[in-house]
Amino acid sequence: MGKPSRVLHFQGRMGKGGAETFMMNAYRNIDRSKIQFDFLIYDDFKDVTPYNQEIISLGGNIYIVPNPNKHILSYIKVVKQLLIDKKIDIVHSEIFFGGGINLWIAKKVNIRKRIVHSHATSDGKGNRFPLQVIRKLFHYLIKNNATDYLACSHEAGLGLYGEKQPFIFVPNGIDLEKYRFVPESKEHLRESLAISKEAFVVGNIGRFEDQKNHTFLIDIFEEIVKINPNSHLILIGTGSLQDSVKEKVENKKLSEKVSFLGERNDIPELLKTLDVFLLPSLYEGLPIVAVEAQAANLKLVLSTEVSKETQLSENVHFISLNKNAKEWATVILTEPFGNKPKLELEIYDMRKTAKQLEKIYLE
Repeated sequence: MGKPSRVLHFQGRMGKGGAETFMMNAYRNIDRSKIQFDFLIYDDFKDVTPYNQEIISLGGNIYIVPNPNKHILSYIKVVKQLLIDKKIDIVHSEIFFGGGINLWIAKKVNIRKRIVHSHATSDGKGNRFPLQVIRKLFHYLIKNNATDYLACSHEAGLGLYGEKQPFIFVPNGIDLEKYRFVPESKEHLRESLAISKEAFVVGNIGRFEDQKNHTFLIDIFEEIVKINPNSHLILIGTGSLQDSVKEKVENKKLSEKVSFLGERNDIPELLKTLDVFLLPSLYEGLPIVAVEAQAANLKLVLSTEVSKETQLSENVHFISLNKNAKEWATVILTEPFGNKPKLELEIYDMRKTAKQLEKIYLE
């Protein structure tokens, strides 16, 4: 058997965000005798390393390059040489804003398969005139240099490619069984977190960045506490806004009711401690955390900016960000709190997604 095809993933960073988690799930399940993954990381994020050891153990490489947002010419030069020297067979770009540059470089060095993958409905950078011009250039580079177009949802595809470009829907697969069957009891898991077994527990998983809208999330939780004082909030993740969110929690005198857990490896167990999963994001594609929460049979309350395709179970509520925090709190506190998955959830079995990716890579 010949050497496996090497796929270079343009990620920018390899923290525990949705796109990174998806690609690691795929890497664990793909046939690595046929396909091997490598990851391209910006030097600003070289110290974000939760997956590095596992990547290396699976046979992958991590390449550190200049951040194109700061050193675009150096980035182009370094990436061009990297693609040649490391004998990359396929490029897979998950960068929403500016990903077209990666495909253009790959085409310049004659890489025949150049994949672009949308994981969001927006780049979140606003619509100021200079950004509109740059965005059109990047879209032009995608259109003229990509060979394969992927998206985690219909809305994510439209968000990056527009209405005229066909694309392939690739589900954000997970290990469904891991979330369905957690052997430990909810009471024991709450006890380990010093949370009362009688408390009403709301949770969120996401980087502390503007997109995830933690500021409004804290406003919502404040209203929840006014209605039900025996409530608790679990926040999982890290990010540049974490300190400011902690400060807001302290100012609202909610510190004893909010747990900041950082990055965790026990997400199935943590989801089992919750009554409701809350995601008031400013924009999303089809978030993996929402799939995980539904596999764990939780009630979900999401913003209307999250793709409607996220609804894979019966007890999912979409609320406009124009509604005030009290209205959000009322929906969150309304029973029932469990959930029943639909058949569509089975599409998100990562073993199926990995087979789909294999087919795309090897065509």
